[in-house]
Amino acid sequence: MMRVLGGLIPLLLGAAMPVTSVPPETFRTWGIHPVVPLALTAGGLTVTVTATPCRERQQNEGCNNEGVSNQARITATEPGLPPFDMVSDREASYVRVAIVRLSRSGRAGVVVDNQWGGSAGITAVTVIEPTAGGFRAVPLTHQGSAELIGEVKLVPLGRRQQGWPGLVLEAPGFNFSQVCNGCVRGIPMVLTQREGRTIDISADPVVRPLFARDLPARRRLCLSTETERNGQCAAFVADAARLGRVSAAWRVMLAHYSRDTPDFPARLRAFLVNDGYVDPATAQTLPLAQPHGTAADPSRGPPGAH
Repeated sequence: MMRVLGGLIPLLLGAAMPVTSVPPETFRTWGIHPVVPLALTAGGLTVTVTATPCRERQQNEGCNNEGVSNQARITATEPGLPPFDMVSDREASYVRVAIVRLSRSGRAGVVVDNQWGGSAGITAVTVIEPTAGGFRAVPLTHQGSAELIGEVKLVPLGRRQQGWPGLVLEAPGFNFSQVCNGCVRGIPMVLTQREGRTIDISADPVVRPLFARDLPARRRLCLSTETERNGQCAAFVADAARLGRVSAAWRVMLAHYSRDTPDFPARLRAFLVNDGYVDPATAQTLPLAQPHGTAADPSRGPPGAH
C-alpha cells in the first residue's frame, strides 16, 4: 500500500533529473536498479520515482541486502499546482507507473502498481487522481482489501465507458490445489475508479472480449491430464460465466475435472455464487455430478470457445 507524504519534497535534492516523454497509458518499471531514478512526462503531467533513504537495515529488503532502498517515492507534478508525494509499501519488489487520463475534465493522473510477495504475487494499485486543488491518492480495492493479484493492465481506450479507466488484474480464488501456492493465475478482473471509489466492472458486456480471449487456453488445460487442472477448470467455467455460457462449460468440467478432490463441483459452485459469477438460481441448475450415461465431448466446449 502507499503512504501519502505531507509537505513539499524536492524531486531530487536539488539535482536535475532527465525527464523522458512517453505516450500516455505506457507503464514504465522502477526497481531493478533502484538507485537510478525514473522521470516521465505525458499530457502535461510529470511523474518521478526515486528511492527513499535507507535509515535502518530492516527498513525494507533492499536496505537489508544491498544498502539501497527499494521503497519508492512517487511524485506527481503539474504546472501551477503543488507537487504531490507518496511512498510505496516497504515490501515493494518493484514499482510500475503510467500516466493516464482519468477524469472527465481531461487532466491526467498516475496509476501506480506496487508489487511484492514472491510466487503468490501481491499487487497494491494506487491511482493518483486529479482534484480541484491538485491530486489525491486512492487505493484500488476488491472485497475490502487493497492486496490484489497480478500485474495491472489497462483496458483499451475504445472499450472504456465515460472516460473512466479500466484496470485489469487477476481475480482471486482459483487455487483449488492443496499443494501449490499460486498454481493457477486468476481470470481477468476489471476494476475502475470513480470519484474516489473502486467499482468492479468485470460483468459489464464491454469487457467480455477479455474473457473470450482467456477462455480457450483454460478449456485446453481443464481437458488435460495435469494433476493441478481443477484450478484451470474453475477458471474455464468462470470465464464462460462472464460470457453467458456457464451451463455448457459446467458439463465439460464435470467430464474432465480431477477426482482427487471429490467435492470439487460443490466447492466450485459455491465459489461462483460467492464471487458473483452466477446468481443462486443459476447455480441450482448446475448439477454436482454427470447424469448417468452421458459424457461431454472433449473436442467441444461452449459455443464460441474455439
